[in-house]
Amino acid sequence: MNRASFLKKLRGKLQRLPAHEIDAALAYYEEYFDEAGEENEQRVIQQLGSPSHVASQIMADYALKDLEATSTSPSTKKNMSAIWLIILAIISAPLSLPLLVVAIALIFSFGAVIFSVIIAIIATVLSIFFAGIVALISGFFILTQHWPTALLFMGVGFIVTGLGILLFPIVARLIKTIVVVCVEALGKLFHKITKKRKEGY
Repeated sequence: MNRASFLKKLRGKLQRLPAHEIDAALAYYEEYFDEAGEENEQRVIQQLGSPSHVASQIMADYALKDLEATSTSPSTKKNMSAIWLIILAIISAPLSLPLLVVAIALIFSFGAVIFSVIIAIIATVLSIFFAGIVALISGFFILTQHWPTALLFMGVGFIVTGLGILLFPIVARLIKTIVVVCVEALGKLFHKITKKRKEGY
């Protein structure tokens, strides 16, 4: 493999990134080759590893950098695309079969746990909110039969419904934080896996 074929393959592997990121990455590696000199072309290729390995590193780094850039107002779409890019980076990295199996198993188990936690949090908040509404409606129905009990039910209903409404933004922020932590954890997992791969050679 020569410099031209290496850069061509690298461009092909980076198709999921924005065009300006692909151009910046290729410009960096072209400059890297230029500084090393034509006589050291094969040594640079050997040092860098395969285009797949370089591409997976670039994709993971881009996902983490993009996440940090939007950390002040993280969007769910950005977070999910960052997670997806890191998963793609891990899967597309030229890993040995045992490492790839371990990586995929860790991603799925980690994802299942996080998904379960998020669903449990949402279910808890929704149950609090709906319990308040049910208590409120019950209070209205028994108002003519026993007004002190009806007032109690309505008071509890207002408090619990209000608590549910107050919890919504807190839960939304908590879920975003969990997703950000997931992206960072996946990034660390990726770097650990690629480090182990390098040590294996």
